Amino acid sequence: MPFTRRVSAVLCSTDLVASRAFYEQVVGLALSSGTITNHLLFDCGDGSTLLIYGRGAGSPADHTQVRFWTDDVDADVRELAARGVVFDELDLGAIRTVDGVATVPGIGRSAWFKDPDGNTLALFQPEAPAL
Repeated sequence: MPFTRRVSAVLCSTDLVASRAFYEQVVGLALSSGTITNHLLFDCGDGSTLLIYGRGAGSPADHTQVRFWTDDVDADVRELAARGVVFDELDLGAIRTVDGVATVPGIGRSAWFKDPDGNTLALFQPEAPAL
């Protein structure tokens, strides 16, 4: 039987006030009525959510913690950059960004940026299936 329960991406924050402002005002997510003390729960569409909970200071993870799926990564990069987001520029051989966006043949296009706690977020546009 497939697992069909709701899934949340989960991040930690040392400053929930800054995280709330970033995810509401910059990214454009809506805070859920399901938010509880020391947590932020954002509705992301299609039943998906982003949960952020408060924690003490520590080092952020260095991999992508949240992937936002998109149909137009270039438009989303432009929109978020206009809101002040700085996108990571990468040159890792097979993954190299141009204007903040990397194209990986057979997979899709991605752009990475950080939230106020240094968590890595990604925009991801899957490659269209070949006809």
